[in-house]
Amino acid sequence: MKLRQNAMELVLLEVEGLGMVLGQIRYNKQTETATFALEKAAFFDLYFPCAVLYEQKQGPVVRPHLLSAMTTSSIRVQRSRVSCFVMETDLNPSLHNQYKALLEAVAPPPRPLESEDDGPDKPRGGKRIIPLTPKKE
Repeated sequence: MKLRQNAMELVLLEVEGLGMVLGQIRYNKQTETATFALEKAAFFDLYFPCAVLYEQKQGPVVRPHLLSAMTTSSIRVQRSRVSCFVMETDLNPSLHNQYKALLEAVAPPPRPLESEDDGPDKPRGGKRIIPLTPKKE
């Protein structure tokens, strides 16, 4: 059985060489938490990375990071390169709102996260034809 990423959380990271990055960390909620993935995993995936800049007139501003233009899925971050992180519940609401607006504007519609129920036995797509002729008894 392959464990899949079925949960996500927004996180603000200070990554060596990238600066302040805001993105979605995805993890398997049956075996770990977002904090566990950030603290204990050697690597973790960060989806739709955005740079967080501070402008004097506007304050903190969220802009798509150059890396988000180069990938359609995620970037893999080495845990030892992260100096600090802030979880979604502690984020400034303006950062959260800016990120959400950017995600809706530039990213394709999010695919549903895979769950443990999705297996080879589950039928995928296609129409099911049901005959409407009555059965004879």
